Amino acid sequence: MGGEEFLRTSSQEAHLSWGAGSVLRRTQDVDARCERNMKRDDVAIAICFQDAGSEVNWRLDGKQTLAKTYASAIESRDMFIAPPGCEIAVRCRGKGEGLWLFLEPEFVNSDRRIKSLVEKAAVFDHSWTKDRMCWMVASELRKECQNGFPRGPMFFESAATVFVAQLAYFLHDADLTPEPTRSLSDAKLRLVTGYIEANLHRNITLSELSALVDLTPRYFCGAFKEATGRPPHQYQIEQRVEQAKKLLAEAGSSLIEIALTVGFSSQSHLNEYFRRIVGMTPARYRNEELQVRSGASARSRRPNSTAS
Repeated sequence: MGGEEFLRTSSQEAHLSWGAGSVLRRTQDVDARCERNMKRDDVAIAICFQDAGSEVNWRLDGKQTLAKTYASAIESRDMFIAPPGCEIAVRCRGKGEGLWLFLEPEFVNSDRRIKSLVEKAAVFDHSWTKDRMCWMVASELRKECQNGFPRGPMFFESAATVFVAQLAYFLHDADLTPEPTRSLSDAKLRLVTGYIEANLHRNITLSELSALVDLTPRYFCGAFKEATGRPPHQYQIEQRVEQAKKLLAEAGSSLIEIALTVGFSSQSHLNEYFRRIVGMTPARYRNEELQVRSGASARSRRPNSTAS
């Protein structure tokens, strides 16, 4: 995606990719500094979450666009949006966190609001957080990164799509007439749900699913939710839990084996979503299922008695 150079100390990074983009979360300690220079062929959106006393300096295409020492962490929600080919130079010192979204040009060009927003490099102060939807989704993206991406790339791609579309609406052409949601036919819906259920073991992306029905990821996400009442990533999680229930009814596999078989990254992630959807832990569900089966087996072996 173009050249990048880094100079960093006392920092950590987490990264996730999907079909139409990727995310990078970087954190650093109070005594650390970072220098990042890059020129990419995709769109870059960066949000800084800095502690009081930290410093940030951004240059886009050689022009200084932000130079700030933060007096309060509440104000440290500045953002820049850089189009493809823009030279980006970032310098930061002190404790803080950077959340970077990188989006393929094809994704951007599929939406006129987003395309209009990113056609030129721009910096926005923390006032963008006044839009409740923008701030809520950005916070959820940040939390997903902090937790190690438990819901996988499909969730992150869906949430990033919502975030950028809402950001474009709030910051730019808010008075444009919304484009209509496209619907999925029954046949196309069966194609998509069948693909999800056949690939529970791996992290498929929104781009994969949208390509099946010849829609952009943004349009597909809305069409799928209209047809099913839930976004694609939630449907995927529910189907993983349903498959886990079938495996738990058998005594052969351990909980970690079941978690990995149905596509969860760990046993704790299986526990979290299973309890949320079913209302109990996988271990308790297995015990109850085995007790029911044991009782049914005992009744079937009991001799019938008839009154004389």
